[in-house]
Amino acid sequence: MLDQRGKQAAVSVAMALMASACVAVGSTSTTVSATTLAITEGSASATTEDLSTTTIVMVGLRDNPLKIVDDDFIDRQSGEVFVVRGANYFNIVPGPSGSYENRTLSPLNFRPDDVERDFRALADRGYNTVRVFLECNGNPGCIGSTVRPGLNGDYLDVIVELMNIAVETDMMLLFTSNDLPDDGGYRTISARDDSRLFPGYRNSDFLTESGRQAMVKYWTDLMVGLVERKAPFEAVLGWSILNEHWLFRDQPPLSLATGTVTIGPATYDMADPGAKRAMVIDATRQLIEEVAAVIRGVHPTALVTMGFFVPDFPNPTAIGGDWYVDTAPLVESSDLDFFDFHFYANSDISVDQAARNFGVDDSRPVIMGEYGVFVHDMPTSESLVFTVLDHMAKACAAGFDGWIYWGYQRAPLDDATWSLTDEEGLLLDALAPMGVPDPCVAPADPNLAAAATVTVSASLPDQPGEYASDGTSRQWGSGADAPQWIELDLGSPAAVSSVRMTVAQYPAGRTVHRIEWASDDHVFSDSFLFDGVTEEGDVLVFDPPVPVELRFLRITTSVSPSWVAWREITVFGDRSP
Repeated sequence: MLDQRGKQAAVSVAMALMASACVAVGSTSTTVSATTLAITEGSASATTEDLSTTTIVMVGLRDNPLKIVDDDFIDRQSGEVFVVRGANYFNIVPGPSGSYENRTLSPLNFRPDDVERDFRALADRGYNTVRVFLECNGNPGCIGSTVRPGLNGDYLDVIVELMNIAVETDMMLLFTSNDLPDDGGYRTISARDDSRLFPGYRNSDFLTESGRQAMVKYWTDLMVGLVERKAPFEAVLGWSILNEHWLFRDQPPLSLATGTVTIGPATYDMADPGAKRAMVIDATRQLIEEVAAVIRGVHPTALVTMGFFVPDFPNPTAIGGDWYVDTAPLVESSDLDFFDFHFYANSDISVDQAARNFGVDDSRPVIMGEYGVFVHDMPTSESLVFTVLDHMAKACAAGFDGWIYWGYQRAPLDDATWSLTDEEGLLLDALAPMGVPDPCVAPADPNLAAAATVTVSASLPDQPGEYASDGTSRQWGSGADAPQWIELDLGSPAAVSSVRMTVAQYPAGRTVHRIEWASDDHVFSDSFLFDGVTEEGDVLVFDPPVPVELRFLRITTSVSPSWVAWREITVFGDRSP
């Protein structure tokens, strides 16, 4: 049941639709056009004054093909569980100011033939979902109108074209937005409540009444605009209110340690951490309720979600820096149908720890709407497939129900991830549901170093030897000049075909490294020498012409301009019978 604000949000949709569509009062027909509004509670003579006590329901739109039962997505037609498997789809290009923007749906950049080709490539491999951003700001090709209040009609046309492509290729869409559009007047609405307590942007957008009004206006314009264009709403798996909801911890009101803050009918004591947390959760729940009412007011079977990166409590993490995120209370109680949590492999906390920070439970579906491996964490692709599949399996065990990889193509950014199409589609094929129907099954690790026992000549307290083979961005650091060594015991003999060593070094300069190996007797008799200029992130590769039988592998650094360290050491081969 909606509260008064939720009813007002639903009514705003009704009033907007009335301005451009015929209205059926008391109708139960399902044959009317997609832009017809039915008021299903209220008399046949209902007036606009009666709308605050009615339920606003769109008729003539096809149902969402999916529904939620407990913590599963269920296909309405087959009754089978629908497991979300897909990709984030974007076209990131330089914007007018030189910064990068996602122009996937910009009418100036949209390439329908490429989109259809890519969607079919996903569908042919068993993927079923594509996540797409409704964004880009500051020019005539973005979602906000630069000439009048509201949204850009040409941009809405492209959204509908994308929805039609999704229907034709049998893909489901998850739409999301990073922020309010800069254009179209929405920021003017949000800024009405700006003050020293709410200095603007996200802390105003998501905590104040005017911020919620702006969000309701944006989503009303979006949904009404799509109805007017007869958009195929059945193409949409869900609507994500925000890509990632977060606030500035170092700005008011979250930065305040004294005084009180009043939002709506409630007043919160900023000296009380519990009251400050309640302030954020109360405002977020209200925002969700009002926007969800808009979406469901147009499409009653719509599924609504919101995205989040991992909070930094109770398990500390550097993810998000000083940005504040809190999700566990929303999992306990909110008007979201499912949750979209984002967590990348090789992070500074485990998947289980992240799930605890998120507050994951089995009350509703939880998808990992962004996951992947950053190139700076894994410069080469030898362990890439295992790392991603292992991440998915661990997420499944922690309570996640779906996975949307970031991204289909590589973003032209410094913090890019490996994309599905890198390395001639390595991950596109390796993660495909056709080949990996059950993402919950943990794969075998091809990296023999992952299970090795590591000993070292010396190490810093926070950079032990095992960090050099743990598959994360952590490194072994000796804390001393050359000569230093690190040794891996594989546990049993193996025919090793490749050794890769990722350099951790500053400054750049000449280094000399000797690889030695031994069998069970632990007597080193063979070696290979690296001698040359290296720098941070370089990968030294030892690929013997024929596999080398060994159990112990030792790398000794005799010359280095910095303390001796290794970012990662991987060993590939086959265990000896």
